[in-house]
Amino acid sequence: MDIKQLDDKVAVSAQIAPADIGELARRGFTTLICNRPDGEDPGQPPFEDIETAARAEGMQIVFQPVTSATMELEHARRFAEAVDGSEGKVLAYCRTGTRCTMLWTISGAIAGKPADELRDAAARAGYDMSNLLQNLQG
Repeated sequence: MDIKQLDDKVAVSAQIAPADIGELARRGFTTLICNRPDGEDPGQPPFEDIETAARAEGMQIVFQPVTSATMELEHARRFAEAVDGSEGKVLAYCRTGTRCTMLWTISGAIAGKPADELRDAAARAGYDMSNLLQNLQG
């Protein structure tokens, strides 16, 4: 797992497997957010398998499948609600972590966080959110 920290509470990653859940719980993650539709790629574990493993570890799990083409402000609001409702650290995952970072960035912008802070945090994690932030401001 290549986990990338965005802020004190939220990290993102590419697709995880049910076998990763125990390690995530040991690392202190209490909530998982899946932003990936089932069946996006061959061999991708179904959400149900991730959910079962997460619940066995006492983790909260949120299924909010989106694509770049279907992403709306409401998805970012729900992402923020899931983060705010978590009692601990959150790991959001999708195919590469980009969609999750987009949702984190949009939700931060909605909350009034400075664009340069959002851009810089995403960049440190390896994601370029410059165009997204320009579109949100423009």
